Amino acid sequence: MAKITVVGQGDCEFDGEFSMLEALDEGGFDMPYSCRGGNCGACSVRLISGEVVEIQTPVYDSGEGEILTCSCIPVSDVVIELI
Repeated sequence: MAKITVVGQGDCEFDGEFSMLEALDEGGFDMPYSCRGGNCGACSVRLISGEVVEIQTPVYDSGEGEILTCSCIPVSDVVIELI
């Protein structure tokens, strides 16, 4: 299991959920999102450390160092920051 840490908010475990966003929702975090499909960018966060892989190809083009929590899963412990 990978640990997801949200700067200033705490952490939760990723235990095979569909996406990081789903794991964060189940962990009690109030994460921003709209489409859950990689189309809008509302769930974009800054990846501070760790490694993720995309589970779906997003339409939205996030900025450098940013990821969409709806479109990826962690493959190591990660630290993210809301932007």
